[in-house]
Amino acid sequence: MTDGTTTVTANSSGVFTLMKPAGGYTITATTAGYETTSRVCTVTAGATTTINWSLTPAHATYSDYSSVPPSQQIPAASMNFVILAWNDLGMHCAQDDYSYFLILPPFNTLHAQVFQRGAGVVTSGITVHYAFPNKANSALHTNFWNYSSNYQYRAKYGWNVASNVGITGTPLAGAMALDANGVGFVATGIPITPYDDNGTWDPYGSATITVTDNTTGAVLASTNVVAPISTELNCSNCHGTINTFLNILQAHDKNSGTTLVADRTNGTLHLCAECHADNALGLPGKQGMKNLSLAMHGFHKDKVNVSADPLNPDCYNCHPGPRTNCLRGEMFHAGQVCKDCHGDMSGMAAALLAGRQPWLQEPRCGKCHDVKHQENSNTLYRNSLLANAPDPKMNGKIYCEGCHNSTHGEFSSTNPADSGIPQQLQGDSSWSWNCYVCHTDYMPMPAHM
Repeated sequence: MTDGTTTVTANSSGVFTLMKPAGGYTITATTAGYETTSRVCTVTAGATTTINWSLTPAHATYSDYSSVPPSQQIPAASMNFVILAWNDLGMHCAQDDYSYFLILPPFNTLHAQVFQRGAGVVTSGITVHYAFPNKANSALHTNFWNYSSNYQYRAKYGWNVASNVGITGTPLAGAMALDANGVGFVATGIPITPYDDNGTWDPYGSATITVTDNTTGAVLASTNVVAPISTELNCSNCHGTINTFLNILQAHDKNSGTTLVADRTNGTLHLCAECHADNALGLPGKQGMKNLSLAMHGFHKDKVNVSADPLNPDCYNCHPGPRTNCLRGEMFHAGQVCKDCHGDMSGMAAALLAGRQPWLQEPRCGKCHDVKHQENSNTLYRNSLLANAPDPKMNGKIYCEGCHNSTHGEFSSTNPADSGIPQQLQGDSSWSWNCYVCHTDYMPMPAHM
């Protein structure tokens, strides 16, 4: 282990200790047979900082497989069908209480692609199902539907959806639809919460994806994928731990001349997006009003606590969060933090004032990576497809997120919950680098030419 100036060797149990002054460090681990991996950490004076490593086996070369039967190479080599599945954003946000106002409803979007090994993408003759074994009844742990259905409260937020049905009409379990590109399947707006049915708080809940043959009903493949959602918005850091949401309404009334507290007393509740446009919900807001992202970042840029740690309490003041640890992927491994891609609060506000459209215009991989690893032209990473494969037949068929996972949780993730699919298919926690995942003959070529 080294931080660039000090190097130590772990003991036989993998335990190591680096004595460092307070500050921020990037620690790099190297060992034979595994990929070199880096992690960022913050050392507090007089305290111990613990880092748990999850090293990825070094990627094999073609020669490593030349004398090994396909059935012994990786787990996927014995499968006929495989599934790549992912969450679109890496983390969705929701609230624990909807009795005062609504920022974001329970909402998550899952994507999946089905491959017959050796034959390619499969989109017809099959049904792709999703379900949440531990989160089958979201209504147990949120009052969202008290204010979003005709029952009793008469849809105070404008939606009229049944319990455990999301604002797009998507239920907690069902069949995924063919996506807009016709190469995968999607379920948009699944209304899950970070609470399991038994009350356990788990922002990395697992969905079971099952593919069945439409003719025979046989199960062709199944897998589990994380659908992250957190209510760790941390408004209480500034607005107090008692009546936090009421304090927010009072502050809004004081600063903006609104009557939100009186409206609530009279039975009227408001979405933030009624006035402040929110592309995440597809709501236009009111003309002349700042969009929600600009309103939040612009107003709070000089009001939230900041520190040398770029995550806590800085961005994690509002975004999930020191418990959730939303930023957990390969970018985090490499020492990158929120500000490196998004800018700080002032930078965010300045970009939005200059016309950047939140959720529709996001940081691009191509800004730092070479042209082989950039997004499709005028397309976000979450919607981009492989475009420079060694075999042209692969182009336009495989989503970037299918192999690399979604933003903030890119493989290899520090959270083992993210790594179920690469572990199932490759036996490691890395991105889908092994040709045998989808092919029956090994091709000693890179994924990007």
